[in-house]
Amino acid sequence: MMIRSFSGGRIAGLMLALAASACGSHFEVPVPVVTTPPPLPPQPQATIAIPVRIALAAVATALGTEFPATDSLDRAKCLTLGGIVCHQYVYRRDTLDVTMQGDRITVFTRLRYRGRVGLPGLGGIASCGFDPEPMKRAELRLTTALYWTKAWRIASRGTVLTPQLVDPCQITMLNVDATPLMRRLLEVQLDGLRKEVDSIVPAVADLKPSADSLWTAMSQPIALDSTSTVWLLMSPETAQLTAFAGSGNEGTTAILLTAHPRVVVGARPEVTTKALPSLTLTQPAAGLHVPVQIELPFADLSERATAMLAAQPAEQGLKVNDVKIWGAGDTAVVKVGVSGKVSGSLYMLGRVAYDSTERAVLITDLKYTLASNSAMSRLKATLGSGRIKRGIEEATGHGRMRIGEQLDSLGVRLTQELNRTLAPGVTLTGAIRSVRIDRLYTTQTAFVLRVVLDGDATIDVR
Repeated sequence: MMIRSFSGGRIAGLMLALAASACGSHFEVPVPVVTTPPPLPPQPQATIAIPVRIALAAVATALGTEFPATDSLDRAKCLTLGGIVCHQYVYRRDTLDVTMQGDRITVFTRLRYRGRVGLPGLGGIASCGFDPEPMKRAELRLTTALYWTKAWRIASRGTVLTPQLVDPCQITMLNVDATPLMRRLLEVQLDGLRKEVDSIVPAVADLKPSADSLWTAMSQPIALDSTSTVWLLMSPETAQLTAFAGSGNEGTTAILLTAHPRVVVGARPEVTTKALPSLTLTQPAAGLHVPVQIELPFADLSERATAMLAAQPAEQGLKVNDVKIWGAGDTAVVKVGVSGKVSGSLYMLGRVAYDSTERAVLITDLKYTLASNSAMSRLKATLGSGRIKRGIEEATGHGRMRIGEQLDSLGVRLTQELNRTLAPGVTLTGAIRSVRIDRLYTTQTAFVLRVVLDGDATIDVR
């Protein structure tokens, strides 16, 4: 028997061959060079101007309780009002007419009265406005300016009382004029009415509960899909009011909110609700102008593509392990990790744009880089490229990420939030009228679509 021995050179050659064989099971494809996405330009803040209409009928109703349509004062009540010679005073008033002009509210009514008086030094009782004489006429007018306090309540100042006796009260006995006494009685009544206005107006025009309800609703995440995986965060920043003004029987102001809304994908975001700010005044603005940032995270797209492709069987000895998607500018990069008879990573490039007709973010012309295509050819696994491309397209909705559906949902959900009861007797009504696309951006973590929603809303206080 012959025993062959290996020389040192032959052993070294065998080891190199084995190493070469081992290295052949792995391939390296260079990562495509793409520019780093620049920082996003600042997103304009949302401005939400909501006119508030306050019906003044509530003021008239409340004052009518304190100032009844008919009343009479006997001698004891007259004495409490300082009318030493007054024995009886009777009036019947018309409806209270409450109107506004600018920041001043006016309460006006007409009334008819009659009275019985004792005459100092003469004794006896005389009267005016009793049968057969008609009741005397008078007019009452109260005006006051309205303004907002820091507590979101209206208050009054600069109140002016103006009683006017249209007919003099000539005493039927001795023809004595008791008009000054009747005016005194009216002034005392108006003084009580003035105090009631100071207490009634703040209760009628207290916007704190309404503003707080609106602020709280805007601070909470709003689900945009049925599976609660797409969320709108309004993130309100400020809340202000315009100066109180009015015309006719309606007072007006407006709530102006600013916010930094955005749309995120994933689990319900955790938020910290800030307290409603103390009230400050601002200049009038019009309508709802809401820029919204919709994010399509690369991590989410990568996870969906990996789940779809990794579940498929190996093809030509290659199996997809993971997929990673990212972008720069208008370019999408897809990294596909494979294993099997060989292992490594392949890269595909595509174009990214928003198509207004499709209402979708499109990834088009998805192709292997030259290096990846060369590697696949050497591995005789060209069929894998089509499967991978189809899988990527399916994971992204056939290359069409249907943002249009999110935009529709966004408009519908915001419209729903703009129609609600904010407090007893206070309703918010409104709608989103249009949705337009601003621009598509790419960050280091997501495709970002900026859209602008425009609409209007009104708050009615009854």
